[in-house]
Amino acid sequence: MITKQEIDCLYQWAKETTFPTKNAPTTRGYSNKNIHHYWIKSIAKIILIRKKLMTDRILDIYQNNEILYSGYSIFQPGTILKPHKDPSIYREPYKRIQIPIDIPEKEKCYMTWNNKKIYWENGIYQVFDVVNNIHDAGNLSNKPMKILFVDVKMNTIIE
Repeated sequence: MITKQEIDCLYQWAKETTFPTKNAPTTRGYSNKNIHHYWIKSIAKIILIRKKLMTDRILDIYQNNEILYSGYSIFQPGTILKPHKDPSIYREPYKRIQIPIDIPEKEKCYMTWNNKKIYWENGIYQVFDVVNNIHDAGNLSNKPMKILFVDVKMNTIIE
């Protein structure tokens, strides 16, 4: 289980943190521009958590074994992420909690889901099954858009 209060804590933390992002190599072919990314937690054969930028409370949240991966991404102005399904990279199914951190213009920052545009709003999270559904996203504003991604086990309850 992950609580809405924990999601709110992650939002506040990410909003106040400067992440040392790098170009994400996986965006080649997915988007028209580089997407800058910083991975926070990853589960492969072992659990890796980047603790350097975390408070004790944030570290406690990320030690939840329901969280499989987390990353912070910056979409530069004019970035279009092409329609795609995310790869199934974990040992079990997952869903993605997307927490918008800095949305410069609501009507220009979106995700298309089931042929419907969903416009991002700061701190208002969305949960999607990104493996089994085609989706795309874009930042059509003239300022960077920042989002925190948290992949959790498919059966994780959000209360």
